[in-house]
Amino acid sequence: MSGEPHHPPIENPGLRPLAGAFCLTAVIFIAELAGGWWTGSLALVSDAVHMAVDLSALGMALLAARLKCMPPDPRRTFGYERVEVLAALVNGLLLMVAVGAILKEAYDRFVNPAPVLAGPMLAIASIGLGANLVSGLVLRPHSHDNINIRAAFLHVSLDALGSVGAIAAAVIMLATGWTRADPCASFLICLVVIATAFLLVRDSTHILLEGAPSHLDIEEIRAHLRLIPGVKEVHDLHLWSLTKGSESLSGHIVVAPGTDPAAVLKAATEMLSRRFALEHVTLQVEGDS
Repeated sequence: MSGEPHHPPIENPGLRPLAGAFCLTAVIFIAELAGGWWTGSLALVSDAVHMAVDLSALGMALLAARLKCMPPDPRRTFGYERVEVLAALVNGLLLMVAVGAILKEAYDRFVNPAPVLAGPMLAIASIGLGANLVSGLVLRPHSHDNINIRAAFLHVSLDALGSVGAIAAAVIMLATGWTRADPCASFLICLVVIATAFLLVRDSTHILLEGAPSHLDIEEIRAHLRLIPGVKEVHDLHLWSLTKGSESLSGHIVVAPGTDPAAVLKAATEMLSRRFALEHVTLQVEGDS
């Protein structure tokens, strides 16, 4: 006997904020790339390269969000929701590749300093920071329950940090003339990017390996199932996420002789929904042999 809710229609409120962030990032990417070439600022070019990765990331996020809305079919019975997890994983890996290239260039620029137009660099970086803050405010409300939008939000947040680093470097160069502030800012930005990219890859891989959601304790769930009257044992209990915010559970419940299986199933599904917010539940009730 099993209890399994009907799949609700798939909606994706994240499409609009992703599209808005994509457009803003595209504009600032062009401005920072041109500005970095004009001013000779590695920090601006580094941030522009990061934004190029972000554009790719946001494009994949938009594609994943579109695919997520497609209903399940006979070949893909879970639908396309996990595409967003794959997109988040690719985004994290792209960030790591981009960081490697920027670190090499930062080292070369530190060893062999080059002149930088600090004034225009400051103006362009300030505009970039403003655009990143707007994109972040648009994405943040949707980033908690959607790993794909979370990835996009992290990209935008790191871009904002990149702009802050470029602004700081420009101010230092204007005040002291020390041009090595530019590659130093790039290096510090890269350290933050590496840490964030690692977390993104780790979380995406955990979901793809069917890992249990971090906010749920499977042993606590097992203990609460055993508290249901008539339940003798719980086994083959599995807890996983299709994507962030879409958790599922399956398991077998052994009941004592004379116990009504339907009543146990109803009590179990209601408890799991009420206490653990688990709606996609498949349970098999077995008699004690």
